[in-house]
Amino acid sequence: MNVLLLMPPFEPGFMRNARWDGMTISGSNYCTGLLEREKHVAKLVDAQVDRLSQEDLYKLAQEFSPQLTVIYFSMKSLDNDLAVGESIHDLTGSQVVLVGHAATFDPLGVLSKSDKVTMLAKGEFDFTVLDLANQVPNEEIRGLVWKDSQGKVRENPPREPIPAHELDRYPFVTDVYRRHLNIDNYWLSGHRHPYVDLFTGRGCKWGLCTFCLWPHTMYGGPGPNKYRARSIANVIEELRFIREELPQVKEVYFQDDAMPRERAREISEAILANGLKLRWSCYSRADLDLETMKLMKRAGCYVLEVGFESSNQQILKNIKKGVTVKQMGEFARNARKAGLTVIGAFITGLPGETPESVKATMEWLTRLPILRYTITLPKPYPGTTLHDWLAEHNCLGDDGRPNYPNLPTEEIYRWNKWSLKRAYLNHRFFLKMLARPSEWGRVARSARYFLPYVFSRERKEHVDLEW
Repeated sequence: MNVLLLMPPFEPGFMRNARWDGMTISGSNYCTGLLEREKHVAKLVDAQVDRLSQEDLYKLAQEFSPQLTVIYFSMKSLDNDLAVGESIHDLTGSQVVLVGHAATFDPLGVLSKSDKVTMLAKGEFDFTVLDLANQVPNEEIRGLVWKDSQGKVRENPPREPIPAHELDRYPFVTDVYRRHLNIDNYWLSGHRHPYVDLFTGRGCKWGLCTFCLWPHTMYGGPGPNKYRARSIANVIEELRFIREELPQVKEVYFQDDAMPRERAREISEAILANGLKLRWSCYSRADLDLETMKLMKRAGCYVLEVGFESSNQQILKNIKKGVTVKQMGEFARNARKAGLTVIGAFITGLPGETPESVKATMEWLTRLPILRYTITLPKPYPGTTLHDWLAEHNCLGDDGRPNYPNLPTEEIYRWNKWSLKRAYLNHRFFLKMLARPSEWGRVARSARYFLPYVFSRERKEHVDLEW
């Protein structure tokens, strides 16, 4: 079967498939490889990043003539994505299925909006899409929400998370990039260009943070038991593939939700044992010890992206962060000792936030020995524990944002802008950047979005400043 996997065109700079809005690569790519492994003809198109117009996309769809079209959608782009799916259905007769984290939010409401887009896959959608391509009857496909011949929306039992042994059987996602995408079109602030990203496992070893999107929506619910890892031998084989087949790549970004200590050590030791020379980065939690970080550095790691969120211990407890302020400070100091660059993530407006806690976090942040910060607004996605808590305590505004009695939504926006100015528009940051010419281009690119946001008088959402 011909299967078109698509990120439709939408607003400039917008990304549907990442937990952080940036030009990241991961999305429907693993599903593409799985379909090809099973002898289907798959075509992966990132129309958003490649800046294809809708006319270009429809011409491409007519030439490819898919029997199934897979659209990675989001709630913000929903009307646009449905319209694209309907047009492709009209032009080609293709069935259309929606996939992605937003599939969990309101599947019945989403499908009620269209008579032509009639299917939606919840959670990890790879094998759900494969069942559709294999023409398994809809009623037998786990994870599928669909309309029957009478137009009634039916929701099948959920699909279990993909087991670890299956992850090793996937074709390398970096080979999918090589054949389907132009990796030069993907940029990510703080990382070398061109880069590729990949997962060495799925799920999160911690998995309890109340606000985190993927554990709640893609991996079957929060908790450490949802973590599954590829074999180390399989990961090393893919790293060799990158070195040989994608020699232009300057960085490998491990997109695992947060690289656990044991996993970081295993991968580092295997890279060293196999004599692989590469530069890599990863997400981690602020609980790695100094010896582990030294080992990672020797193996080629140079950047860690870490969620600090706040310097207030009660707020960390409220969001089930699982680390203390003392641990986070020690982690940052040890990372510097190990020679690793840390990019820290902070959120303004989590449960328990006050103007005093915002100020204290910013004072603490500027003293941390880390390179750069992201300071975002909380985004309580439906299905997350954060969303449920806010709704239960009448702290969820009409726009879906936190709205506390002592800190209304407008004040959260104001304090977020204040925090960004406090963190970035000061002499310490400028001196730090002056000493790192390699950062100048990245700072300039980020400034295009940062400056209009922090100096706007209106309360604007900006996709590049939201978790």
